[in-house]
Amino acid sequence: MKSLWGQGSRYLRINRGRVDVNPNVARAILLAAAAIIVAVFVAGDVGLWNLWRAQQKMQRLEREIGELETTNATLMQEIELIGTDPFAIEKIAREKYGYLRPGDRVYRIITLPADGEITDIDASSLDRDARTF
Repeated sequence: MKSLWGQGSRYLRINRGRVDVNPNVARAILLAAAAIIVAVFVAGDVGLWNLWRAQQKMQRLEREIGELETTNATLMQEIELIGTDPFAIEKIAREKYGYLRPGDRVYRIITLPADGEITDIDASSLDRDARTF
């Protein structure tokens, strides 16, 4: 009997074409190989961790796409209304840009602080330029 690594037969023994391995060494080799395979399967480039992260990202993007499609549909309806309905144009001009027709009056409701103190309110900070059509 010859030893592959010098004197003795502690780890690996070659006997007439047969290789005998110490059971503890064989167990250690198998456990190391299994650990490497599991590590690659879980944390590799196409492992379970990256697959889970990709699925989470895909779900988040699908939600964003749904929200954007809803917003897009609403804006398309608004564009269509603006192109066909003169009252929609007037409404947007009044609400967003503060336009007024001649003779319109604007009433502002000012709420007082909760503690009942009356503070000086600068009137110019409340008024916007009233534009007319």
